[in-house]
Amino acid sequence: MMEAILVSEQSTGYDESEIGASPEPTGSRALAIARDVRAASRRARRLREVTYLAVIVAALVAALLWGQFVIAPRYEAEARFAVRGSSPDGGQGGGTGLLSSGTNSGIGAGMGFVDGFAVNDFLKSRDCMLQLAKRLDLQKLLAAGLTDPGAHPSQEALFKAYSQAVTVRFNLVEQENVIAVDAFSPHGSQQIAGALLQLAGEFVQKMDAQGVQNTLDVDTARLREAESQAMDAANAVASWRSANRNIDPEAESAMVLQMIGQLENELNEARISYAKVQAFGNPDHPMLIPARTQVEALEKQLASARQRLAGGSDSQASRLKTYSQLKNAQTFADTNLTAARDAYQQALRETSRLRRYLTVIARPVAEDMPSSPNFGLLAIEGLLAGMLLAFALSIVLGSVRTGRRA
Repeated sequence: MMEAILVSEQSTGYDESEIGASPEPTGSRALAIARDVRAASRRARRLREVTYLAVIVAALVAALLWGQFVIAPRYEAEARFAVRGSSPDGGQGGGTGLLSSGTNSGIGAGMGFVDGFAVNDFLKSRDCMLQLAKRLDLQKLLAAGLTDPGAHPSQEALFKAYSQAVTVRFNLVEQENVIAVDAFSPHGSQQIAGALLQLAGEFVQKMDAQGVQNTLDVDTARLREAESQAMDAANAVASWRSANRNIDPEAESAMVLQMIGQLENELNEARISYAKVQAFGNPDHPMLIPARTQVEALEKQLASARQRLAGGSDSQASRLKTYSQLKNAQTFADTNLTAARDAYQQALRETSRLRRYLTVIARPVAEDMPSSPNFGLLAIEGLLAGMLLAFALSIVLGSVRTGRRA
């Protein structure tokens, strides 16, 4: 300000003597010049303020006009559902939480969110969009969201419009899935939300059937394996009996043991009789030779019976060992088969009680008034954008003024 005043004083061309002779005092002229400079500065500042305000108002009006004439209105329809499961203990906790798999209620509580997240991921997937496109004219319902509505859209463009229109989330606290559809007509949003609700129900049914089938497949495979092992063990026993021509070697061995016992008793009696005849001391006794012959015959029979029972590789003991191994294997296979059948029946009963099902909490109802665009939010965004532009303009103007002064 003082520099401007000095410059104005120099531009007058008067010296101190001339000023003294002037009819107007020097102080009054400097004061007038200072007032003029201040007024010019105020006008420039007001002009800048008006410019900044105009920029902010222009940005605000542009945002509102953009929402009014460019952005297509959207109508929201919301559907809510939950994936439930019946309890394996007869339904004591069927409606208290989400059940995924297992027969323990603690496991069911731990795995409770799996099914809800699975349905959530399915509804966000491209597969769900393709299935929805087969049921509805998705291109027509989402035409305003496509870059080129007249042409046949690509799968990527249709999926992008689907992702923008459909919002799926899983509420951990309330344990429910929420489908929010923002379409360009109330009927379209309600139609898309209803179709997605049907697809979610079909997906839960398929997931339940697949889970039951996977559970039964394991027990079925074990049952088939146990049946095969039992059949092989029975065939091995039958082949052994056919090859050895022996139906029951255990009974035959018992018969041989009984025969050995009888021969030992008869041999003892024959030896006693022979000793009595020898006690007479008559070598020509008529009973001596028959008594000795009977003892020798019984000894040969007893030796033959013992040889037959446990005398070599073809003895009853050897055959009984092989037969006992096969018989034990058959008994184990039969026991395993019985356990496999019991496990299969138990799994069948449990899977028949453990079922997933979709519970609809709220069916989709479209809004009467469009939920988008939100003019209040657009006004705030336009105001912020205008303030940023005005701030940038102030920086530019300040740099220009600084350059001029330099």
